Order: sequence, then structure tokens, then C-alpha cells
Amino acid sequence: MEKFSNWRDKATGISPFMPIPFPNSTQNKGNTSNNKYSTKFNKCIYQLVLFFTKLPLFLTKLPFFIIASILYAITGLHIFLRFVFTFLFGFAPIRYAVDGIKSSQVEKLRSYEPQRGDLIIANYSSPLDGYIIASIAQTTNIIILVPDRDGNLFQYSPWSLIDHAVNQIQGSPVDDVSKLKNKVVVLLLEGTTSNNSALLPFIKLNPKYTWDEFARVKSVVIKLYPSYFTLPISNCSSLYYLYQLFTDFSKKYVKIKIYQFDNTHSQQQLDLPRIRRSFELNSLNLINQDLSIDAKARFIDYYITHGAK
Repeated sequence: MEKFSNWRDKATGISPFMPIPFPNSTQNKGNTSNNKYSTKFNKCIYQLVLFFTKLPLFLTKLPFFIIASILYAITGLHIFLRFVFTFLFGFAPIRYAVDGIKSSQVEKLRSYEPQRGDLIIANYSSPLDGYIIASIAQTTNIIILVPDRDGNLFQYSPWSLIDHAVNQIQGSPVDDVSKLKNKVVVLLLEGTTSNNSALLPFIKLNPKYTWDEFARVKSVVIKLYPSYFTLPISNCSSLYYLYQLFTDFSKKYVKIKIYQFDNTHSQQQLDLPRIRRSFELNSLNLINQDLSIDAKARFIDYYITHGAK
């Protein structure tokens, strides 16, 4: 789409904010003006039939989702999380990889799982990211921190992160991260979602935040398939997103790669280029600083209104 070229990385050609439509409608390419009204009518009929065919499945799964989510929030047991992801959403069991460690070396792999006192830097691409990380963590004490454009941090749970991704609802402000040292702290430095094709520029945090209390820094690289379940812009409601998860029967899976870094310095001296490199090694290209959270705001305005000339 040439008209969106202003939001395309010049080096890689990647457009990180472009939403990927759900494959729930037909597109008859090459229509002529003589049959465009017939095509629109047929497309409308198709979508109605598809919706009412899938609706019973959605309504059947919804109560189980609500119950399992409540039980997970109360107990923190991963069995409820796995039930939601594998049975209701249809994802393959979520696993992770670490360079140099075989999948059969279970105990070595476990040492890389997010645990209390860890600072996790992850990419942010979908409303599911919080629960994906929670599914591989050794504890339910998980706090997700997302910066705004000014570098101030706001706090989310895996559940409330959905509201941030879909509805742009801001969490509670955080002034002192040292109070979170006994939890798993997940830091989404991009500040906003993308379509999982690149890593957005990291937002420079307010210098009042220091990370000396966290002995271990880990990067968690998340690749979500199929890519239409990413949410680079809020172009659907949370209920419709859930409807798609419940009723889509394509092969759904998540690839996770974990890297560990020593934290011997304050936040200002963290080796962010090295951490960013771990994402690049896993097919998340590093794009230019122009495609920041501010650029995304301009993209959304143009995408919705086509007001830019």
C-alpha cells in the first residue's frame, strides 16, 4: 500500500503498524463495475452465514473461559491457563528454547524460566503476551510494566494488559520499581504493540527508575502464529478478538526464545543494544527510530480517517 509508505522502514521495507485482517471474509479480486453490487451482497451473505455458524461455538466456550480465568486469578495454577490456551484458544502447548540447551535437559531449561527477582524484557505484539509469559513463569507474582511516550512506567497484570493492547486503557503509575523486586517484572520497552515483524525502538525511561535490585535480566522473544492474532492497532473490540480466538481452527502456536544477561549496572547503563540484538537474531528486525510510538499515533489517525494528503 503505497499510501502507507511513510510508516514503512526504509532499510527493511517493514510496515510494523499495518494490521493483518482475520481470514473470515472472501475477497473477489478483479471485480468489474457491473457486478460490484452483487459482490457486496454475496460477501454480506457469506459473512452472516459464517457468523451464525460460529456463534454457537463462541457461546459454548465463553462460560468456560470466564470460569477458568477466575480460577487462574484466584489460584495461580497453570492448569487453568493451559486449559484456556490449548482447549479454548486452540494453541499448541507453549514451550520455549534456550541456545545451547536441548529440550530434553529439563532442569537446565527451568533455570531460565521467569522467576522472582527477574527483570524480563519482552517484545509487545498482542493482548496475549502477558499470559504467554505467565505460562512459562515459575510464579504467579507477575507485574507488567509499560512506558508511555515520556518514559513513565505503568503497571498491568496479564489480564489488564489486554485492556491496554485493545482499548489503550492506562494502568496504575509506578514510581519505585525496587518495591517489585520479589516479583517477576516484565518490561515492554516498545510501549505499544506491533504486528510481530519487527522490534520497535525502545522508549527511553525516566532516569528515576533503577534496576539494581534485579540480579538477573532476561529477554523473552515471542513469535505468535498466525500473525493476524497480533494487534498492531486497536481495530477490533476485545470481545471480537476473543470470538476470533474461539472460532479460528488454523494452526496456532507460539515460539519463545529466552536469553539471560548479568545485571551489574544501573538501568542507565544496561546493555540495551545487546538485548535488542537477541530479538534481531530471532527474525524481529530492528527498525529506525522514526517508527516510534508517536509515529504509530499518526499512523492510526491516517489509517482510520485517511486524512493525510
